[in-house]
Amino acid sequence: MNPMKRSAFIFITILSMLIFPFFGSGQAKAEELDFEDLFSGAVILSIGSPNAIYDNEDRIIDENNDNIVPYVKNQRTMVPLRFISESIGARVAWNQASSTATITQAGKEIKITLGSKTVLVNGKKSALDAPAEYKQGRTFVPLRLISETLGKKVFYSRGVIVFANQSILDPKRDAEIVDYLKFILEPYSKSPYTGKNLSNQQIAGFEQSVVLLESLDRSGESTGYGSAFAVGYGLFLTNYHVIDEASSYVIITGKDQVYEAAGIVAVDKKNDLALVKAKIRTNVPPLHIGTSQNLSKGQAVVAIGNQEGLLNTVSTGVLSGFLVIDNQNLIQFTAPIGFGSSGGALFDKKGEVIGVTSSGMDDGNLNFAVPIDYAKSWISKYNAMTFSKITVLNQDPFREPVIDSGNIKPEETPQPLVITPGANVNVLNQVIQEAVAHPSKQVIYGIDDSESTIISYDHTQKKVVKTSVPFDKAPRKLVYANGELYVIFSDEEYSAYRFNGKQGGTVKILDPATLQVKDEWKVDIDPYDIVVDQTRHVYITSGSGQWTYMKSYDRSTHKELSSSSVYHMTNVVMHPTENRIYAVDTLISPRDIAVFRINDGKITTTYNSPYHGEYDLSTAIGITPDGKYVVNGAGYVFASTNNKNTDMYYTGTIDPFDVLAGNAAHMDTFFTAAHNKINQVDTNTLSTTKTYTTQGTVVKLLMTDTQLLAITKGTVAGSNISKHAIEWITDL
Repeated sequence: MNPMKRSAFIFITILSMLIFPFFGSGQAKAEELDFEDLFSGAVILSIGSPNAIYDNEDRIIDENNDNIVPYVKNQRTMVPLRFISESIGARVAWNQASSTATITQAGKEIKITLGSKTVLVNGKKSALDAPAEYKQGRTFVPLRLISETLGKKVFYSRGVIVFANQSILDPKRDAEIVDYLKFILEPYSKSPYTGKNLSNQQIAGFEQSVVLLESLDRSGESTGYGSAFAVGYGLFLTNYHVIDEASSYVIITGKDQVYEAAGIVAVDKKNDLALVKAKIRTNVPPLHIGTSQNLSKGQAVVAIGNQEGLLNTVSTGVLSGFLVIDNQNLIQFTAPIGFGSSGGALFDKKGEVIGVTSSGMDDGNLNFAVPIDYAKSWISKYNAMTFSKITVLNQDPFREPVIDSGNIKPEETPQPLVITPGANVNVLNQVIQEAVAHPSKQVIYGIDDSESTIISYDHTQKKVVKTSVPFDKAPRKLVYANGELYVIFSDEEYSAYRFNGKQGGTVKILDPATLQVKDEWKVDIDPYDIVVDQTRHVYITSGSGQWTYMKSYDRSTHKELSSSSVYHMTNVVMHPTENRIYAVDTLISPRDIAVFRINDGKITTTYNSPYHGEYDLSTAIGITPDGKYVVNGAGYVFASTNNKNTDMYYTGTIDPFDVLAGNAAHMDTFFTAAHNKINQVDTNTLSTTKTYTTQGTVVKLLMTDTQLLAITKGTVAGSNISKHAIEWITDL
């Protein structure tokens, strides 16, 4: 998305709180006005455009005829009489026999006859500088008539026309405002729709009606985006999963206009559909709605959506099948789509919408759309209503949860726990969020965020015994494998909008005994998470770029061995057999898990779980020590198998957790933690066999061959400053 994107005219104030002289009654005085106040009640037109603005809302002069536009003839500007009159509250009557229009407003009657250079105002004749004309079934009158008979001030500059109660603009002083009004009123391309078959190039012209729908959290920060398309003026159809967790949304057109969404008009969770209403009635042209009946395999289709954040990407393919997945009917097609395409439009060769693109797999070659027929009743119902009368649903069911797991509401967020140093609790001077335990020694390795160093902590001596040199970049994650410490670094902070080609980072190998760097190499992604197998193959996910990559590398040669598509900031965990990696999305809605099959350091195949939103997952993921189950922090347990037909299928539940720890030396048990509670879980029965309580909130669980420890966070008595601590939990 362009960070310099221009805002929509109505409610995004591009000149927020404009400051310039305001003219009234011939007198200038400086006032501070915003865009909405300035044009309240005004009618704004542009020569050659069917688009208009009235009282800060987008309008179409004639929704049935885009050729009804203001024009210039013989150096006279001609404007549509009925649209302007009715916009300012006047009534218009037409006498076919005499070709006369009668306008009445506030006790004033105006009569104008086609071809006549005179107008009757309350019975008195007045001369016009050009006669009224009949064009495209509408009456056009010279601009002067509006100012002289309807009592409006008229501003005209470079084709922009403003009718208002008082003069509000100056051509020189307000040149930038005039430029912006021209931009807002710029006409859309003529629709290529004819009801007959179109070329792919012609169908691509419908991109003007496909928009990007960006989701925002409670603080107004972007949480992701999808696609939508206009099915009415100010009404946009999308997938339910695009809108289901955000607090608010904005609609961004291919012209870089931004409209705030009023909310959700209707939802169909089963068929993954939602109808979104803009806060104002936009003039984005609605698409032609076809039918998903009588479709046939092999017929050509075109998909338009915002793939990978690239606005209005067009792809072509064929309709390849019809499926029923989890009782949902879907259209299968081959036109490539990717992240950001959810909610886009799938067209037949006539340019009619036959489906809403919803999901894809296998790097975009196997894709699905929801049949458009499921939304046709909505489209008919709400297009028949006055836009202002269309109500939106209560937004609460669609807002994102404040906290991922634990079901803790903001008002219930616990106060920081107090940590008391003692024999089993050692308060640290370091800020440790990421740490790993040596599998057999009494040593913990951690990232000290305050100093950008790696520390080793001997938990028999209860002290930090070594510290690495400070690094120029912040260490992100670390793992202990094959007698070495692997630490990843990203060159820049993670960004959804730093795509492949602009990313970069480093993998450093440290000697655990000395914490000195013994080897390193550069990678062309922003490293986010890492796992390493016993044959010294390194697998790294990227933290940037939306749909990006998981890549594998040879530890010895540093050579990139393979890559596979993955969403940025994806957490991964290696299966004990080391033939597959499980992953969970952290940003996509609905969140999902997937598996990446690996062989000799190469990612061979990948596929998603059979579910798509049925289970509200958290970002925490783990595998039981025996390798039989994938467990998610939301408390859901899924089978882990070598068979795609049974892999990642729901099995049961355990208590929700934030972190998990297991160790191959203890196959019969593993541990989970949420807040300051640790559960010991039986691997076979998945039942909790013992519970422990920590003094601080658990940040990390660390399980060695002989001990269970926790890194916790809380305040120390006598201080309000948070500290990290290492707490001994139990011997194993």
